[in-house]
Amino acid sequence: MTSPKNDKQSESKGKVLALGNAAATAASDRQEKGRPSRLLVSLILCVVLPLIAATLYYAFFATDRYAARAGFSIRGIDTNAGIDGIGALTGLASTGSTTSDSYIVLSYLGSRELLEAVDLEVDLRGVYSSREVDLLSRLDADATVEDFLEYWNRRIYTQFDPTSGIIEFEVQSFSPEHAQEMAAAVLRLTQTLVNELSANARRDALRFAREEVELQEARLRQALSAIRDFRASEQSVDPSASAALEIELIASLEARLIDVNARIAALRQTLDENAPSLTALRRNAEALAAQIVERREAIGSEVLGESGVSAVSQQLALYEELEVERSLAQQAYASALTSLEQARRDADRQQRYLAVHLQPQAPESAQYPRSIRNLLILGFALVAAWGIGALMTYSVRDHLT
Repeated sequence: MTSPKNDKQSESKGKVLALGNAAATAASDRQEKGRPSRLLVSLILCVVLPLIAATLYYAFFATDRYAARAGFSIRGIDTNAGIDGIGALTGLASTGSTTSDSYIVLSYLGSRELLEAVDLEVDLRGVYSSREVDLLSRLDADATVEDFLEYWNRRIYTQFDPTSGIIEFEVQSFSPEHAQEMAAAVLRLTQTLVNELSANARRDALRFAREEVELQEARLRQALSAIRDFRASEQSVDPSASAALEIELIASLEARLIDVNARIAALRQTLDENAPSLTALRRNAEALAAQIVERREAIGSEVLGESGVSAVSQQLALYEELEVERSLAQQAYASALTSLEQARRDADRQQRYLAVHLQPQAPESAQYPRSIRNLLILGFALVAAWGIGALMTYSVRDHLT
């Protein structure tokens, strides 16, 4: 059994310990109240300070950017183009034939080729890397072409409506005049590109037709040259015409021979065989017969031994072949010329051109940077990120304790 004295000592020690714990807890509460909470500190560091820095940047350091706009569409003069469903309702011609050209232009607007061409005209690199431009908006003076192209794509915005075929673009610079010059240069270079595309398409459409004309022209020239060589070697302009004249001459000789033979037959009934008149007629008949034989041999009516047809017949056959080839070549050449004219008319109807409906104008006020919108977006993003981070931190702490 414990004595009353020991009980009193234990009771007094417990009271002392309780008083000490209470004092320590009170001191700890006073210390926590004297320091700001970790949540508040994180809010200030993660949200408030970045917002203040962004506000100071937009208010005092950010350089104003001016935007110039231009709009156009690629049109053709193809009268055979069909009308699509929308065109049937609106009365507008189908733009399907120029859609591919529109996408080519869109790609060109963000290309290195356009960037270098505009840079040569309006000194893009010098303006974008000027010391007057704030550091965050400035292009590095030693930037590579790839970095320059990436910077350019942040300073040009394009919009394309496939239904109407309208393309609009916006370029940004740090002065109104330079923005207008940029937009005008881009529009002019785009028009040059469309003209080149149209010219190339026209050349491609006419190339085959022109090659066919050249081929048939060479064939016709060869046929005419063969006929010319034949006439020079045979000393005859037209063997067929000469043969026709020879045939007419033979026919007239045969008619005269028939008449003389008829007179001889009539005189034999009344005169003696040795009569002078009858003898003269017989000599005349013999001369006519000899001439007929000679003429027939000249035009190849008779076969010369075992060698085949006569030289005149061969001459006529060769000349007829040359004439047939010349006639076919001439017809083919005429057909090729007709096809070329048709191809030229079709190519003319399919020409493309740039229809500008929005000319570049010098802006009167800066449109960028959009400070209020950017600050609101930044604030929302920072608060969201801070809230998600705080929730994740407290969730981990709760699981560890």
